[in-house]
Amino acid sequence: EFEHQIGKLVGKPFVTSVSSGTAALHCAYHALAAKPGAEVITPPLTFIATQSTAIHSGLRVKFADVHPETGCIDPDSVESQITSRTVAVCAVDYAGQPGVTEDLARLCHKHGLFLIEDAAHSIGSSLNSEPIGALADLTAFSFFPTKNITTGEGGAVVASTASAHRRVREFARQGLIRDPERFHIRDEGPWHQEVHEL
Repeated sequence: EFEHQIGKLVGKPFVTSVSSGTAALHCAYHALAAKPGAEVITPPLTFIATQSTAIHSGLRVKFADVHPETGCIDPDSVESQITSRTVAVCAVDYAGQPGVTEDLARLCHKHGLFLIEDAAHSIGSSLNSEPIGALADLTAFSFFPTKNITTGEGGAVVASTASAHRRVREFARQGLIRDPERFHIRDEGPWHQEVHEL
């Protein structure tokens, strides 16, 4: 029910609840299925989880500057950091300000990059009447006690596609696969489950 309500708020059905905002970011980076050494561009003005979970996912972090009026990532600075190894941009919504803008979304689309929104500070916010998370491929929320909506702890990941959602959900659930159609071993009985990726 919680995931369903988050999905209604954001306008996307693919939601996975997790233990923290940090876990949400880690799941989002994992969903990229990027090769080790691929690059993600982030702003430096954020909590360390924005970068540490990227590094734990085998990504190389590059910094783009922030806009002085919003504290959010500057699309012009992002564009200057893009290389052939860049696979994603992670924009941080700073103090409720949307980090993902239409300009940034167009830039990512132009270069074939995933757009991740670190929305730890902004659930319920909007940009041009669109809810936070509407423009991003993956959106990570935090419900830590210092956030504007809290569950005491916890987080959530909203994905734009069913395939990204499946990668997020399986990673968040220790890689367990319970779908018999995807099993490699098919004669173990009803309690059988598999892990295809650690």
